[in-house]
Amino acid sequence: MQLKLMCHGEAVECGRTDDCHSAMCSRELMLKVMHSLVSPHIKPVLNRIFEIQELFQLADVVCLGENQLHHVVRMCEHAIQIRENCLQELGISREKLLTAVLFHDSGKGEEVDDRGFGGRKMKQVKVPRKLKHFGIPSWVEFSTPLHDHIERGLVIGETYNLKDDILEAIVLHHHVKILPETLRLMARGLFLPGVIYEDILHYKPGQYAVGGSTLSQAVAVIDQLCAIERKFEGRVCLNGEPEKMEDELVKDLVIGVTDTSDPRISLLGNCLDGRETVILLDIRSFGSFVASNSEYKVQSMKKEVLHTIRSVIRVQDFYREKDMVSLVGGDEYAVITKVLEDNIIKKMINRIRAAIKGRTGFDVRYGFGTGGTIEGNFHIARDMANSQKGY
Repeated sequence: MQLKLMCHGEAVECGRTDDCHSAMCSRELMLKVMHSLVSPHIKPVLNRIFEIQELFQLADVVCLGENQLHHVVRMCEHAIQIRENCLQELGISREKLLTAVLFHDSGKGEEVDDRGFGGRKMKQVKVPRKLKHFGIPSWVEFSTPLHDHIERGLVIGETYNLKDDILEAIVLHHHVKILPETLRLMARGLFLPGVIYEDILHYKPGQYAVGGSTLSQAVAVIDQLCAIERKFEGRVCLNGEPEKMEDELVKDLVIGVTDTSDPRISLLGNCLDGRETVILLDIRSFGSFVASNSEYKVQSMKKEVLHTIRSVIRVQDFYREKDMVSLVGGDEYAVITKVLEDNIIKKMINRIRAAIKGRTGFDVRYGFGTGGTIEGNFHIARDMANSQKGY
């Protein structure tokens, strides 16, 4: 029989018989499974994980509700996503950042595993003498078992002959002071909204107070970013993800399945009071386009219209909170805006219609609702748009 694991409901075979006990067999099988679970751009990093024996134990450690090997992989995803020009401004090589990320929690073990924590409590302890060489003062918050992995991680890093700046990043990722300029460049490189920037900048100033290199700060930023993701139980905005989050949020708001307490609003750097205007734009004659074109062209056209609407409102709203847009139906788009004056709303609509017409050739029916809740305004806008059908 062949060795199999289930992944996404399908059996993954290693191609060897079950009497095979080769370490290479396990490695190849694990690689197949992990390749199927991660984003394509992270795959080159996976081979490096198998070069660090100490990371294997993290696969069986759950800390603060997250599998610790997954935590390392997720941090690697963030490190890979940072724009190259921002890394150059920071003076950090991507290779060193990835190495520091891979080793930063290598010293963790069952002592931080939530499942075996039982009644044990955190206990303040003295900073280990070996760590004081890196500038950690005696007064910082240092607890057992939470911070035990730092000294062990340093020892592991030394056995791999890591350079001093990488060792420092391993030691200081819980205590280094993150400077505003470093955080600003990291936020720009990762496309982070203002609320995330502020969360990281002001998190535990009494603990994150040790001077350290930019590399150490970068690892600490990414580690805190993963903590924020755990808090919000979702992935933080990267590259195209803010727009995807916005798309889903607007749909939920206009149909009333969520309200202004939704944490995604803050994540997107916005603020709503629940009485915003809703504009509905419905593409005319889109059914004919669907009937005569491939699904690929149809979906591309829908995205083109969405991007066109976003580009127009982003220009006009550059100096204030941005309006939010979503494709809410087959060919319907909703805009949530704080603008309340009818004459300004109509100017917005005309500008959007002109942009869509210019880029795609399509005209739109439109409607808008003001004065009520977001959900109620959406229904008013839809009724107004529907009244334009037939002419």
